[in-house]
Amino acid sequence: MLMVRNALRRGALWLLCGCMGWGAVQAAPVDGQPPGPYDVRVLTGGMGLTKTLAAQTPLLAADADWSVSGWVRPSPAISGPALIAGVGDPSAAGRYFAIEQGRLGFVQGGDAVLRSRQALPAGVWTHVAVVARGGRLTLYANGRQVASGSVRQAAVAPMLVFGPRQQPAAYTQHFGGEIAGFAAHAGALEAAAIVQQAAKRPESALQRFEEASPAWRVQVKQMTGQVAPQAAATLPRSAAPFPVPVARPVVAAPVLQPLDTTAWRVGGWQLAAASDLGSATGAGLSRGDEVAGVDTWHVATVPGTVLTTLVDRGVYPDPDIGLNNMAIPESLSRQDWWYRSRFDLPAAAQGKRLELVFNGINYAGEIWVNGVQLGRTRGAFARGRFDVSTQLRPGRNIVAVRVSPPPHPGIAHEQSMAAGVGENGGMQALDGPTFIASEGWDWIPAVRDRNAGLWQDVQLHASGPLAIGDVQVVTAGLAADHRHAELEINLPLRNDSAAAVQGTVQLALGDIHIQREVRVPAGGSTLKLTAADTPQLRIANPRLWWPNGYGEPALYTLQVGVEVAGAQSDAQQVRFGIRQVSYELSLFDEGGALRRVLVDFNQARQRGERIVDVRHEAIHAVPGGNAQSLYPGALGSPAVQPLDDTTLAPHLVLRMNGVRIAVKGGNWGMDDWRKRVSRERLEPYFRLQREAHFNVVRNWVGQNTQASFFDLADEYGMLVLNDFWQSTQNYNVEPADAALFLDNAAEVIQRFRNHPSIVLWFGRNEGVPAPILNEGLDKLVAELDGTRWYTGSSNEINLQSSGPYNYREPTAYFTALAQGFSVEVGTPSFSTLESFKASVPTAPDQWPIGDVWAYHDWHQSGNGDTASFMRSLTDKLGAPTGLEDFERKAQLLNYETHRAIFEGFNAQLWTRNSGRLLWMSHPAWPSNMWQIYSHDYDTHAAYYGVRNAAEMLHVQMNLPGHEVVVNNAPTPVANLRVRAEIYSAQGALLQQHEQALDAAAVAVSAPVLQLAPALQATDGLGFVRLQLLDHDGLVRSRNFYWVARDAQAMRGLDALATVPVQIATRLDDAAEPVLRASVRNRSPQVALNTKLTLVDAQGQRILPAYYSDNYLSLVPGEQREIEIRGPAAAVLRTARLQVRGWNVEPSTDAGNGSP
Repeated sequence: MLMVRNALRRGALWLLCGCMGWGAVQAAPVDGQPPGPYDVRVLTGGMGLTKTLAAQTPLLAADADWSVSGWVRPSPAISGPALIAGVGDPSAAGRYFAIEQGRLGFVQGGDAVLRSRQALPAGVWTHVAVVARGGRLTLYANGRQVASGSVRQAAVAPMLVFGPRQQPAAYTQHFGGEIAGFAAHAGALEAAAIVQQAAKRPESALQRFEEASPAWRVQVKQMTGQVAPQAAATLPRSAAPFPVPVARPVVAAPVLQPLDTTAWRVGGWQLAAASDLGSATGAGLSRGDEVAGVDTWHVATVPGTVLTTLVDRGVYPDPDIGLNNMAIPESLSRQDWWYRSRFDLPAAAQGKRLELVFNGINYAGEIWVNGVQLGRTRGAFARGRFDVSTQLRPGRNIVAVRVSPPPHPGIAHEQSMAAGVGENGGMQALDGPTFIASEGWDWIPAVRDRNAGLWQDVQLHASGPLAIGDVQVVTAGLAADHRHAELEINLPLRNDSAAAVQGTVQLALGDIHIQREVRVPAGGSTLKLTAADTPQLRIANPRLWWPNGYGEPALYTLQVGVEVAGAQSDAQQVRFGIRQVSYELSLFDEGGALRRVLVDFNQARQRGERIVDVRHEAIHAVPGGNAQSLYPGALGSPAVQPLDDTTLAPHLVLRMNGVRIAVKGGNWGMDDWRKRVSRERLEPYFRLQREAHFNVVRNWVGQNTQASFFDLADEYGMLVLNDFWQSTQNYNVEPADAALFLDNAAEVIQRFRNHPSIVLWFGRNEGVPAPILNEGLDKLVAELDGTRWYTGSSNEINLQSSGPYNYREPTAYFTALAQGFSVEVGTPSFSTLESFKASVPTAPDQWPIGDVWAYHDWHQSGNGDTASFMRSLTDKLGAPTGLEDFERKAQLLNYETHRAIFEGFNAQLWTRNSGRLLWMSHPAWPSNMWQIYSHDYDTHAAYYGVRNAAEMLHVQMNLPGHEVVVNNAPTPVANLRVRAEIYSAQGALLQQHEQALDAAAVAVSAPVLQLAPALQATDGLGFVRLQLLDHDGLVRSRNFYWVARDAQAMRGLDALATVPVQIATRLDDAAEPVLRASVRNRSPQVALNTKLTLVDAQGQRILPAYYSDNYLSLVPGEQREIEIRGPAAAVLRTARLQVRGWNVEPSTDAGNGSP
């Protein structure tokens, strides 16, 4: 293509290019871009494209003669009114081609519109030009004049905009289509020149369009973490020496623990470092050859990591405490380890087909049995399944496993005041699928073994000729009225023989019994059952699985068995939920128009259709983020329902069983930084999440991928947003082995797809995986699941971008931050005084803030830099004088900010917001940064701020306008009253207001009270108590605010008089014992942030304990009853309650202990 550049003078001389009309480009002005020509593709509903011109470009002047010309080809969906492209500010006095009712027009700002009868047909190139000469305006189409009028003589802004998003109010459609050879010219083009341009139609195949909505790009940069050990002077230091390690007692357990009649969990494991065993081999170790003394071997904790065993056996101190992690060498992650177990083969297993199953080895395993190598595993999340039918024998058997840590452990960064927070991860991201965060992140230090080991259990399975694989149970259909559901069951049967095997499949679901005769060919086959061929799978009045707050998370258990020749060959239990998940999304159609649609992937799966194109080139920028595309023809599928309501575009709205879900919850970076993930350890965290009224947890980067996590999410009604094992694009390195990654992903999808809690799959945290992984994951989800949305990125694509993570003023969560569907927003969250002291036990380390604080994530830099938190605390509440004073003030900010995050979400629910997740709700270790409770189950003020704001029926005061609104869940509630009371700083009731209302379902009631005028009476500092009462006068929701004119006025809180609080307790010894604490403020002053702590006779906290509320604020004379559950009756009977608060006199109530 001939391109002639002429720099004689700006905007004056243009040469024609044969293939593109005005193809010559004048030299770029030194302070802006040239005024053309440009070739641009605009997607309807996507972005516009702006080119900034030099401020002194002559054609911008009010009295200038000027011309604009180019080619336009509208998309099929475009008829207008819409601005196409032009010069100047499109929302002001710009000069723009327009389309109205399919016809060409020209707009000069406001109502100065020149209209023509010229059609702009979709998919057809039309040459357009406009000429301003001597005050007259002439509009051309395809070289001929189609309209004329007067020039509006106004200077315009120095910009060209294509497909502008900001338009005059009358222009309600966003243009989409292609624009070629578009240029603005100083001076008036002659009619002959316009005819000449119009004769040179663009050749679409040769055009190189700049995309106004560019496609998603691949990764172009990365970091690898520490490239050298940090300077010794920056390492963290403690006033305390490292403690002497203390071994935990070994718990006696059978080597083979029966799981059912044909399966056992293998125990009795020992652990030794490979380097301590010299020349030992797997063959020798699995034959029983001893190559070292008994002291070389440790009784191993399995499931568990190498480090868990070494801490349990007293080799190293507990790394949760202080700087003890610094006493543990990094060499643990740079050597191999041997595990060994001896067991006798059970009689019930003899003569069967035997399989040894490793449910999780990190990172690589080499498996030996009785001197024979069975094979290898790689990746933390793939099961190792080995046929040991010929290797195991009656009597004693030995299994030996050589475990290798991830091969690229990286170099640990140790956080300190001097060193700061460091990078998030590094080289180990190459090794995904693994626990990439164990290299160290801004919420955990480096785990010294990188979580290497038999981190999940090992099982022995016995079966006959036919074995059952990973059964899939799908809710194939759910009636709109929920009166019936249809199930689909896919039952893989494995036949390892060389001939077909006849068998009988038996299924039982409650009182439903199904039997099928099967003939399974060599290798195996899958039996598919649907309601069409098996009427019993049409379930009447099903108990549905609902997220927390919307109904019961009902679960079913399917018993599956297969018999051969009248004898049981294999059996399995499959737990699942009946539920239907669908997704409101904004997706581009094949014509390039953004559509708002409701997608049911399960329906598409049944029809054999693909709906969403997730490839990089199918993802385009839109206002508010990015959107994927529909596959050609998908818009016509019954699985895709067009929606008229585009209010929340482009953001995701999640529907469960047809009901919109207000998604509220938090991220779990890792359940436990050392992968101590038994059900018993994790269940209290899930209960805390449920009682905080959360309904979602995100399995960040797949670091929590194990059965205990998903089982508990199912039971507690927690939706799961599930990541795979890759983090931030253009920051973290990408996995080195795509095939390994996809193999592990396939295992995870097959293994956990029946969990109703899982509602979507994220390919990557904060970015799209490389195409080979992104498209590979999409294919796996479609083939192995098919019922859920897969999307490449955890943010920005139909989702909000991430952050912020540091302290922000509460008002910002109402007005600007984390809007739409926000997967990550965080703020500092200091734990309770008691929890902090438990993890930082040495007094000199506790105050002033120092290295041990920094090591436990009180960040001095990075995303969670606490500088803004400390500044706000000091400005509003005064500089802290010591640890106790700091903690008292931190809890006030904790409550206020965490409540604001979710009240800000509530305030614009279904208008701007559909989902909001904290970064994070759960701490992986004793942290002081992003969390709503601490690692030891203690709950600080952040927890109760969240618990208050996230309740389903909730009264709140919006910021910054102080309007009172009521937020409600799926069921309408009538005959409510909102009561608002305004108190002075001295505790006097100044005003009271009431308003009746009926709370609509799935809605936010319009402001029912305006408190801004009433707050003028507080003289700069006061309190607001809100109550939502039902028709019986019972309080259904309550709230309490401290309100100040400014930061200086807020300091008046320190002048509040100290008040005593009266406590009385009684014990209800029910199925779950309840300690009822009556808390009363008998003073004339507000009792602010009153904290109750349940302790034993020695004053030690009793944990976990579940409080119905805490950090109470009580007006004069107010009495509240708080329920405390969790501990056994015998514990509660002798427990005491400690009380403290912002201005509450500390005391300990002895309790009466009587039922």
